[in-house]
Amino acid sequence: MDLEKASKELDIQVAEIPMDDFEAQPRKLSFRMDSLVGIIAIALSLFQLYTSWVGPFDIFIQTPIHIGFAFVIVFITYPIIRKSKKRDQILWFEWVLVAAALISTIWVMINSERYIEDPRGSGTIDLILGVVIILLILEAARRILGPVLPIIATLTILYALLGQYLPGTWAHKGFSLRMTFEHLYMGTNGVWGLVTGISATIIPGFLIFGVLLEKTGGGKTFVGIALRIAGRSHGGPGKVSCFSSALFGTISGSAVANVVVDGVFNIPLMKRLGYKPELAAAVEATTSTGGQIMPPVMGAGAFIMAELLGIPYSRVAIGAAIPAILYYIGCFFAIHFEAQRLHLRPLPAEMIPSFRKDILPHSLPFFLPVVVLVYFLSTGYSPSLSVLYSIVISTVWHLVTVRNVETWKVRLKQIIKSLDDGGRAVVMVAALCVCAQIVVSMFNMTGLGVKFTEAIIELSRGSMFLTLLFGMMICLFLGMGIPTTAAYVLAASVVAPSLVNLGAPAFSAHLFIFYFAIISAITPPVCGAVYVASAIARSNWWKTGWIAVRFGLSGFIVPFFFFYAPTLLLFGSPWWIILNSVAAAIGVYTLSAGAMGFFLRPLSWIERIIMIIAAILLIDPGILTDIIGLVLLGTVYLNQKLNFFYSPKGR
Repeated sequence: MDLEKASKELDIQVAEIPMDDFEAQPRKLSFRMDSLVGIIAIALSLFQLYTSWVGPFDIFIQTPIHIGFAFVIVFITYPIIRKSKKRDQILWFEWVLVAAALISTIWVMINSERYIEDPRGSGTIDLILGVVIILLILEAARRILGPVLPIIATLTILYALLGQYLPGTWAHKGFSLRMTFEHLYMGTNGVWGLVTGISATIIPGFLIFGVLLEKTGGGKTFVGIALRIAGRSHGGPGKVSCFSSALFGTISGSAVANVVVDGVFNIPLMKRLGYKPELAAAVEATTSTGGQIMPPVMGAGAFIMAELLGIPYSRVAIGAAIPAILYYIGCFFAIHFEAQRLHLRPLPAEMIPSFRKDILPHSLPFFLPVVVLVYFLSTGYSPSLSVLYSIVISTVWHLVTVRNVETWKVRLKQIIKSLDDGGRAVVMVAALCVCAQIVVSMFNMTGLGVKFTEAIIELSRGSMFLTLLFGMMICLFLGMGIPTTAAYVLAASVVAPSLVNLGAPAFSAHLFIFYFAIISAITPPVCGAVYVASAIARSNWWKTGWIAVRFGLSGFIVPFFFFYAPTLLLFGSPWWIILNSVAAAIGVYTLSAGAMGFFLRPLSWIERIIMIIAAILLIDPGILTDIIGLVLLGTVYLNQKLNFFYSPKGR
């Protein structure tokens, strides 16, 4: 089966999708200018890979180089106004912004020793360039991410400058303009601090690795495996989306990117085989969103979490594994039950690839580097070094397994293109992280984070459950305007201390926040993954969003239970981990049936209520709750099997 030919036959053109409405798109540059940007992007990628090998430079060297490279690319490639007749023209003042970015970052490197020795000894030039770099950060983030995060960052700076004029507990002693910008520009906890440092050291290697796998055939492998596993069952295309999104999520940190790559193939395929547009888009949005919680390579926020907690990234990935699997079990069976209810067809036999002929020959170049990555992460190597070894393995394999010079040249171009695209991908994360770092820095300097923590604890009256609810709502609210990584960083600054102060384990608290920051991508009224999927499917985004919530219902419930049950995060004895995980999997299966209104046949409203109660009891770890949940599930099963109270109207 030729997957490329099947893709070309689909009734959608990627170029027709108005992606600028959902995520900033670069300009269409001339060949010469695009080549210049490509050289800069490749240089950035090589710098990141070099420092992965030798180790990062000092904070005032590594991060300014990273941000300097990124901002040069930002101001050349991203327009000041997304929808403008001149969006593809580089205006004269944008070259001024490029020069300002270079000057302000180079100045930090030149004065790095002075800043370390005397972070309060600022001169006039330091203050001027400090103001300049803050304005550049806000503008770069606005161009790529939209206005919400820059506005939040601006408000935190104003709070530092004007907080003494506020009433009550929100007031503080006040900070001068000099003190504020010394802290931001010259301090180790300012814009060059922890979050920017993670962007400058750990994340780039994984972005380059993901692009490399995709360019060297990983995408075909994902789709081929997914088609083979799920294509022949009820609602085959939807289940294909579930598997391929989970696989692609191992190398992608963006729900929107996952929707674009997978959705262009899967959504038209679903529509062709009977899915309504809203249903097809909801399936793709929900399954693509889960990719950010799927180990071994999760979203960028997971790397930040590891650094904030001071634990190895491998522990984050291991702890996230069972909840991620539960999320996809919920998605898979929600698709299965909905497909049975609507009598949706499986894929035609001619669209199912042969494992031996179509999948196996292309699978090793993908799985070998991933296995290498998992091995090195699990044996204690740093994330940067682990992903570097995987990149080397992937590159060498791709170049040496050729039989002629022409093929070798094509593959070499693919490697170079991967470095180019990887460098450009780094730019978006750099702009996000350095802007989020402003917020984190101001929270710490002014004590605003502590004030929010005290307010949350007071509102919740010390109740852990109410604090969790507040945390969930804050994550979903923040996710309405900013990317999930930024939503996690901001929510972690506000909510995580509240949970920890009430006695919660720090890891559980942060992972809880991380999950809801990600789930915000499918939660109306602002849901980025849904918008993009709807654009591809030509569906009503509002209806699509609520269908997506039904498909992803397990993602809203499981975090509460893994918070209270560390066994679901792989803490505790193997016996209890296995027992609670199996029970939770059955619970998620039951929840999917209740949410979609179908089990062996359509569920009555009483049966749906019983199934949802059974699901909650099963997901909640505990022998008694598991037994009661199984009894309720068995009751519904017997009723549907033996037709004791069957009504042809079903629901």
